[in-house]
Parts: sequence; C-alpha cells; structure tokens
Amino acid sequence: MGLKPEFRLIANSEDITAAIKDRLVSLRYTDAAGMDSDMLEIVLADHDPAAPLMVPGDGAELQLFLGYDGAAEFVGLFVFDELEMGGPPDEMVIRARAAPFAASKNGKNTLQSQKTRSWAANTKLGDMVRKIAKEHGMDAAVSKALDATPLPHIDQADESDLHLLVRIGKRYDALVKPAGGKLILAKRGEAKAVGGADLPTVTLTPNERTSWRTVQSKRETAGMVVAYWHAVKQARRNEVSVGSGEPVRRIKQYFPTQEMALAAARAELARRERGRITLSVLMPGRTDLVAEAKLVLQGWRQGVPTEWLVTRVEHRLDVGGYSCAVEAEQPDDSTTA
Repeated sequence: MGLKPEFRLIANSEDITAAIKDRLVSLRYTDAAGMDSDMLEIVLADHDPAAPLMVPGDGAELQLFLGYDGAAEFVGLFVFDELEMGGPPDEMVIRARAAPFAASKNGKNTLQSQKTRSWAANTKLGDMVRKIAKEHGMDAAVSKALDATPLPHIDQADESDLHLLVRIGKRYDALVKPAGGKLILAKRGEAKAVGGADLPTVTLTPNERTSWRTVQSKRETAGMVVAYWHAVKQARRNEVSVGSGEPVRRIKQYFPTQEMALAAARAELARRERGRITLSVLMPGRTDLVAEAKLVLQGWRQGVPTEWLVTRVEHRLDVGGYSCAVEAEQPDDSTTA
C-alpha cells in the first residue's frame, strides 16, 4: 500500500506510545461478534535489565488507535487483566479485554460477579441493559429493534449479569458484548455501530486480498425449527414453527407466550442459515473492518456469494506490517431485506 502502519496507546489518559514503540514485538486486537469479549494483546521485548518495562497497574484502561501515516483511528477501549513474562528472549505480554474482569481506574467493574435477584414480568429488555450497564460504570447501547421488547418474569440465581444477558440475547438472536466502554445489545446482522449509526459497508476486490477461502457445507441445511409455549389457563402445550424441511430442530425450553416462542424459533433458524457457508480472508490492515459490518466482494470468481456479514476480525501489527484476518458468514434473509 506504500503507507507506514502506525499505532497509538493511551493508558489511563497518558500516551505511552513512545515508551513502548521500540520494544514492540507484536500487537493483536481481536474484534468478535456474538458473545466473545474483544481482546487486546501486546508483546514487548523485555531484554534490557538496566531498563525493565513497567508493569501496568491493576485495572489500567487502555485505548488503542490504529492506522497509517499519522492517521491512527480509535478502535477500542480495554481493561488490563493479564500479564505474562518469560524468556528467552525475555518478553512481556500484556492482555486486556473490553469486558472488565476487575475494577478499572475509571470505575468500570467486573461483569462476572454472580448475583441473585428477580426481574419483574414486562421489564423492557432495553431497561434491563441500561440498569446493568449503570451498575458496572458503563454506558448502554441498545438496538431500537430490541429496546422495547417485554420480558417474562426472570430469575437471576447465582448468575453473572453478562451470562444473564447472553442467555436472554440468544432468544432474540441478539449480540451482547462490552466494547468501547459500553455494554451493547444489538440485533445480529443489523450492522450498527456502538452509537447506533450504520457501520460502513466494506467492498473488497481480488487485488486487496492476500489469501482467501470459502467453505460451503452441502450436508448442512437450516431445515425447520419448532418452539413450544405453555398456555397456563388451557393447561396445554402449544407449538410454533419456522422454516421448512429437514432436519427439524426442537427447542426444549418452554416459553410463557407465543410471541417469545416465535422469537426464539426465528433466532435459531437465523443462526442455522448463517452458518451454512463461511468466508476467511487475509489482507492488509483496514480499520473499517469490524465485526458485524457488511462485506461486499466485487470481481471475485463466479460461485462465490457477493454479500457477507463479518463475524470476527483479528488486527495484527508486527515486523511484517499491519494485517487483518477476517471471518464472515452469509447474512440471513432478515438482514438483506
């Protein structure tokens, strides 16, 4: 590309780029859709006993910027939670995650602590996310499509807030993840940024890739999904179904309303449809490649689908330059309509 890769790292509001730049072995930032927490891993040379590297303080907040030639863009905020040292050659590995596992310097606290409480019937999904985000010193970013969704009575018994939201999110095919200091709840495939703006649609031509691969599983079909709901007054089981043909997938859990059963069935069918064909691409680094972004392939060989949904991007900066490893899947019908 003829451009020089560049990064910037801010630790607790202090720019530490100059202090670590000459020691940088590699930097890896993983942006994943679904339930995985975004992670930052920095490997530094620690070979000089006269000038050992400083160990980050507990809960240090790290802000990462990536780009080229003086145009590094903000890509994420992470809380330091793991340190590895060893050798030879002597190295220090710093790992930080978007989901805090310990209290950070600026008030963000762990989403992993188990709690016991109940959530009243008809609590709106968006209200639940906002309450949990506030308890953990985070802002909430909730999809408009899910914000007003009413919930049944829910018991949170010795369960972390993150696990609770993941459990509920699966019923509505929703992405639940901490990122950029926010707690995000978004409809899968909605292609929305943290603030609610549309994510960019990224177009790739064959000359922009280093290598690529698609896998199409002919033996996997979405089939039909059946879900059950229990009408208490009638004291009988009811069922709803979406999709058609084989195989038939039956959701074992009973739902309190027909609407919830239908939402769960649609979410399961959407997951099955998306997983039938996958794409992986290795290419020069681009900061606009993010999880949940729409990817359009232009000029690729016949037989390769054009439209994709990015599920995971690994940004890597090392002696070989700045590169991205991209994974994507086919969007379901609801995301392309």
